[in-house]
Amino acid sequence: MQTMCKQVIKPGNFGAVVAADTRRLEFDTKNESLIATGTRPDVIFIGDSITHIWELQAYFGGTGRIIINRGICGDVSTYLRARYEADALQLDPRLIVMLIGTNDLGWSQEGLDDTNIDKLVENVSDMAVQTHQAGITLALCSILPIWGPSWYPVPDFIVRKNAQIVEANSRIRSIAGDTRSIYVDYHSQMSEPNGMLVHELAEDGIHPVSAGYTIMAGTLRKAISDWDKSLTSYTI
Repeated sequence: MQTMCKQVIKPGNFGAVVAADTRRLEFDTKNESLIATGTRPDVIFIGDSITHIWELQAYFGGTGRIIINRGICGDVSTYLRARYEADALQLDPRLIVMLIGTNDLGWSQEGLDDTNIDKLVENVSDMAVQTHQAGITLALCSILPIWGPSWYPVPDFIVRKNAQIVEANSRIRSIAGDTRSIYVDYHSQMSEPNGMLVHELAEDGIHPVSAGYTIMAGTLRKAISDWDKSLTSYTI
């Protein structure tokens, strides 16, 4: 007797020079394998380079949980939103951990436009609503502060971007409250009094080293536990 396989959602390429396209074939193949074998992830981490390069097994391994990484270096919220159903919702995880936004705010003086915050908030809000409607728990993570990048030595840029990050995080926190999501406040745990990232936590001023990821892992676990004590028994 022939059985019908669940159709796998594949968003296709977005075209031009889009970071999200760089892992599309890889993610489509992995998503199909999870669905075909009936493998339900416990946790999906999704976002940009800070998620992409996070060695999740080093911080969350040994629990027997199925933890999936769907981060893409250089990704922004517009393309995360476009691939969200494929790379997160259709896999029906128990928990999604989303960290997105630093690339949305731009990496040039001209890119620091406050309208970018509005678009980021719109995209994150839409994904949070989708997640809530799907009955999946969502952990919305604050954008990390920066002290660099080391290749962009204009102090005013760093100050302005950190101010935008604070504003964006305030609005992301509100989204979490409105959608019954967990808010994970990495920012307050990793910033100096001047609002910049603690220097030792990132060699390039942006991407955490192991000490930074250790703080993030602990902050995430505590946020989940504080939100619902029962979640720690099947997530991380």
